[in-house]
Amino acid sequence: TNVFMIPPPAFAPSPNFKGFQNPADQSSMLMLVEIPGPFSEVSKGFTEEEMAARGMKFVSKKDVSVSGIDGVLIEMEQTAPGGMEFSKCILAFGDNSSTMLINGACMKDSLTMAANLKKSLFSTVVNAELKANPRNGLNFTLDETAGDLKFHSVIGNGMLFNRDLKIPTESEDKAILLADKSFVQMEIADKKAYCLLRLKKYPEDFMLLEEKGLNEIEVDGLKGYELYAVAESDKTKSFYQVILFDDNDSYYIFAGAYATGMDKAVVDFKKVISTFKRR
Repeated sequence: TNVFMIPPPAFAPSPNFKGFQNPADQSSMLMLVEIPGPFSEVSKGFTEEEMAARGMKFVSKKDVSVSGIDGVLIEMEQTAPGGMEFSKCILAFGDNSSTMLINGACMKDSLTMAANLKKSLFSTVVNAELKANPRNGLNFTLDETAGDLKFHSVIGNGMLFNRDLKIPTESEDKAILLADKSFVQMEIADKKAYCLLRLKKYPEDFMLLEEKGLNEIEVDGLKGYELYAVAESDKTKSFYQVILFDDNDSYYIFAGAYATGMDKAVVDFKKVISTFKRR
């Protein structure tokens, strides 16, 4: 990346996501995510109404500049499902093609930590002359050419691919593949059930195609499951999902959407996924 910052004391690079984490308190973190969308559009989502709809309490928002690039600093609060209360501070900046988000989070009652996170966000600088390859920051590789796809962008811990590099895609089969790595470690006792549960976490409601089942799969020495699904409200939209589990309570997920009946898209998704290699 061409983004640099000074992390809070005791923070170290995270092995699970692009950013920093406090080894002694993993609820305190700084996570960097690049979104393939213009800053002018992405920043519209940082309103009190939008945040409330996502279960967050808006605290403040102000315009800032990061190395001469327009940005905003947003402060908010959020209560996790278990009742834990978090303070969050997001630095967002970008141009007409992409937006960078640096998300600082800690427990709400950790006032000193919150101040240190904000100080780190204000230390952010961008070296526009450094042409970084964002794929180098990921801990896995894929060869999209194996399935006639094109690399679109890095998003968080993963990558986005499609046929024409347009969002939304205008290709005939509507093929789009997201490859991602979980950024939190958690023990998953029933991995097969988790794959079905994960299917319900997408913006679109998908249902499993029972006739194709939930099948075991292994890639690069990691075992997991593949499944096929279709959108409940729009049968013209189909879905292919693969989740591979590692020995560190993490997983890799591959989510492919395509137009129903365009089965070559699934063939191509499988070809790309078969090239998966951990670094």
